[in-house]
Amino acid sequence: MSPEHDDPHDGLHYRPPRGELVAPGGVELHERDMTATFAADVALGDAQRRLAQIGQWLPVDGEANAALGELVSNNSTGPLRLGYGAWRDLLLGVQFANGRGELITAGGRTVKNVAGYDLTKFMVGQHGLFGRIVTITTRTYRRPAGAILARHRPEYAVLSRLLPTALRPQWAVVTSEALLCGYLADDTTLDWYESNLRASEPLSVERRPLEADIEQRASLWSIRTSDSAFRASVPPARVSEFVKSARLDRWCADAAFGIVVGKAPSPQGATVVRDAARAVGGTLTLSGRTGGPHHPAPLPPEVERRIIERLKKAFDPDQKLSPLPWQAR
Repeated sequence: MSPEHDDPHDGLHYRPPRGELVAPGGVELHERDMTATFAADVALGDAQRRLAQIGQWLPVDGEANAALGELVSNNSTGPLRLGYGAWRDLLLGVQFANGRGELITAGGRTVKNVAGYDLTKFMVGQHGLFGRIVTITTRTYRRPAGAILARHRPEYAVLSRLLPTALRPQWAVVTSEALLCGYLADDTTLDWYESNLRASEPLSVERRPLEADIEQRASLWSIRTSDSAFRASVPPARVSEFVKSARLDRWCADAAFGIVVGKAPSPQGATVVRDAARAVGGTLTLSGRTGGPHHPAPLPPEVERRIIERLKKAFDPDQKLSPLPWQAR
């Protein structure tokens, strides 16, 4: 972390005040380093279009108009987490404004560039509690040439068999009808997948453009942006038990991590869904919208809120920084 002010009393040398790395709406691509710096208000779809111009992409799922800063603050990554990691794996640096209006810079463009506590990771999933994200610097990946979708029976045992093999997918989503396994790579690697996936006895194997793969994942995950939406985190092996107990009609799950998104059958049904999640040792977040003036950010589960409140009390005992977002509602 680099403080953006001088303190004449502690005798330490500080950097001179630093401005925002990019202006609002700005993008700075570091093609050779395979990193990029974005203003927090840049939409995911716009970021992907800019990166596509240099043959790269950001392996994150979300609404195309969702701001990157909101996705980081809410720790929203999507099914691609299986193949590429979540925001805590992708993020290299962050600038944020705290409740005093001070601009704080943490991390940078290299994977390891600071000793001590990694404040960059601390900003992931903090729901605006410790500051408003201004810019992010993230690693990028080569844009895949295409994709393959393998459809299997909706059985978790199939994914368990695939994970420790060379046929490990980059994403896996289960619905009431099928287990969908996605593969993204260059043409040579896709040829290999296409030849060898038959051994896993899929219902079908389809080769398709990357855009079709992105659209399908967005469609599956868009349930969480509807009214009465929820996001549950349950043990992967107990997803089926949770779905049955919650009496869900519209749902899909990240099969590898046990993240279930769906729509509660009714306002009263939210209680049933919450009880079902608790019964299998999981948690529930109601309202899956990803932030913004018309889409309020989801509230974290009760256990997570208690942890955040304890952290805030420890770091900000005088309540001078950002207010708790759920207390401001």
